[in-house]
Amino acid sequence: MLTKDLLRFDQRNNRVYPRFVDSQNRSWQAVAEALALVYASGSGYSREELTELTLPILNAARSPLVAKGLNKLLLDRCTFQETDAELEPFRMTVFTTAAQQLGPRVETGETTPEPTPQGTNNLEKFRHAVAQTLGMEPEALSARLYADLPARQCLLTFDPLSPEHLLHRYNMAQAQGPLWWARTLRVETDEPDVGVLRPFFRYIKWFQLLARITRPPAGGFAIQLDGPLSLFENSRKYGLLLANLLPAVCVLSHWRIRADVEMPVRAGSFSAADHGQRSGPAVLELDYTAGLHSHFTHTSAYVPEEFERFAILFSQEVSAWTIQEETALLELDKQEWTVPDFSFRHESGVVVHLELFHRWHAPQLQRRVQAMSHPKRGQFLLAVGVDRFLVKQAAIAAILQESEWYQQHGFAFNAFPPVKRVVDCLDGFLK
Repeated sequence: MLTKDLLRFDQRNNRVYPRFVDSQNRSWQAVAEALALVYASGSGYSREELTELTLPILNAARSPLVAKGLNKLLLDRCTFQETDAELEPFRMTVFTTAAQQLGPRVETGETTPEPTPQGTNNLEKFRHAVAQTLGMEPEALSARLYADLPARQCLLTFDPLSPEHLLHRYNMAQAQGPLWWARTLRVETDEPDVGVLRPFFRYIKWFQLLARITRPPAGGFAIQLDGPLSLFENSRKYGLLLANLLPAVCVLSHWRIRADVEMPVRAGSFSAADHGQRSGPAVLELDYTAGLHSHFTHTSAYVPEEFERFAILFSQEVSAWTIQEETALLELDKQEWTVPDFSFRHESGVVVHLELFHRWHAPQLQRRVQAMSHPKRGQFLLAVGVDRFLVKQAAIAAILQESEWYQQHGFAFNAFPPVKRVVDCLDGFLK
């Protein structure tokens, strides 16, 4: 992702147009290759040293702003040395040793004080004396003393990327940028392959996005998602999750998106955005003809850590139930569909689906309770877990209290549900 100061877009007639670069342009490919070479051969270099090496390349580019964006994407592919936990006590030892080396001062007949034999006025001798006392070389001591500063962190690994692919990533990041300030996002696709759609819908669940899935009369699917500006809190994190969905959209065939956004005021830089100043409502529209290339080869390749950890613990602790590799696409009332977070199969053949509702899923939760309380609800078994943040809200608590379905097949959780609570809920269907 790019920071807001690296985004390039035009805004005309209440429309937002991201400014892409030509991925086949040899000039930009040369810049991308030169920057990537710095990091590919920069193992052991500090951030400060890498900055010095890339600065001439950035300044020589015909658009330094584009070059800085490419550089940011390459930095995101770097792993730097983590802070040493023992550095703080080491630094205290150095300071204590240095104070002892200075020693007390005494006045002589001179107009200026002179150091006692323990001290010295020569900086190099002083550094050498401190390092010698600690059994280190002066250069090694200086390097380690402030090694936890970001500028001093050394490059450990770099995930390389071809120049063309880097330029594709840059264009994708420019398209993702406006979604940080979206109120709503509508995604439409004519994708006929359910095998492709299922992992895409799971991506929506994994990112905890507020989505409503419907099937228009013309066919395909339409997904209406709330944007970060529609939330009262955690909008920054939600905006990042929404923007990260775009590469998954681009895997689909004949996709279209329309986002209602309120971009920050462009007064020299994007600093005005931090104070809530917006340029007014605008629309971002993109489709499969925009030339965006997704870096997702298969949308199910990514699994959030908490989901993966839960699946491992579940398989280790539970034998009667197993997690199905593929979850179903469940039809609710009024042609609304949903994809559960997990689907479980009991050894008796019973299949139960589990849907999780997180802190900003209040509208979805209310619709789900209403749909599952209807006499003509779908012919499937659905359990539901609700974040305690929602359960503590008076309006939501009242809805859940009145719902017989939730009282039988629902539970509350913190952050992520524990295995035992899920199993207890699943066993409730067997009774």
